[in-house]
Amino acid sequence: MPPAGESEDNTSDQVQDNSASAAASKPLPVSDCSKDTTIAQCFQAMQQLTSIFQFTQRQSQDAINAVGPDVTLAYNYILNNGGEDKGGAIVPIDDCPHLADCVKLDADRIEYDNICTHLKDEGGPKGGMKGESVDGVCPSGENWFCLKCGVVRCSRYVNGHCKEHWENTKNSEIGNSASHSIAVSLEDLSVWCYECGAYLNHPSLSPILKRLEKNKFDGANENKGE
Repeated sequence: MPPAGESEDNTSDQVQDNSASAAASKPLPVSDCSKDTTIAQCFQAMQQLTSIFQFTQRQSQDAINAVGPDVTLAYNYILNNGGEDKGGAIVPIDDCPHLADCVKLDADRIEYDNICTHLKDEGGPKGGMKGESVDGVCPSGENWFCLKCGVVRCSRYVNGHCKEHWENTKNSEIGNSASHSIAVSLEDLSVWCYECGAYLNHPSLSPILKRLEKNKFDGANENKGE
């Protein structure tokens, strides 16, 4: 008869072995989850992408497979591949290193028309990712205002010309700091940095945002009066 406790120890070992076998045989949701810490990060990212932002499990899994368990990178990957955020907002960052190089406009001198004229300015075929153009002007919708040069370009939900503006300047100028990576949404005045892949919240942006807010509501009041 085995000593007291041996049977219990063997049972415990067997349970652990069975659990380990089950875990090993169960397919991981992402291809790069090779370490315990990474596995935990992958599951946490999957949970945030599906519960907070309401992406599908397939979209979330494909994103994590492509870029890893970084939620911001996965979020951007899904949006860039046709996904739509139906949940909450990402918390803005306050330490963007590109502010000094990419925010060059004088708040008191800001002037713009809230239309994307990329096709008229740059040439190219009519239409793009999701919308057709009319006379070189993209469909109305959420447009973005570059805080380095002041051009207005459409969002990724239209023809994606704001993102293209950043990519073009990044490729044509020396160094990421020279690219036009920071833009503000003329719809909700949120500020986005393409280099950081994040929304921004910084005191230096306040004068520009106040001016844009004034322009937006003054224009709305004028239209209402008409």
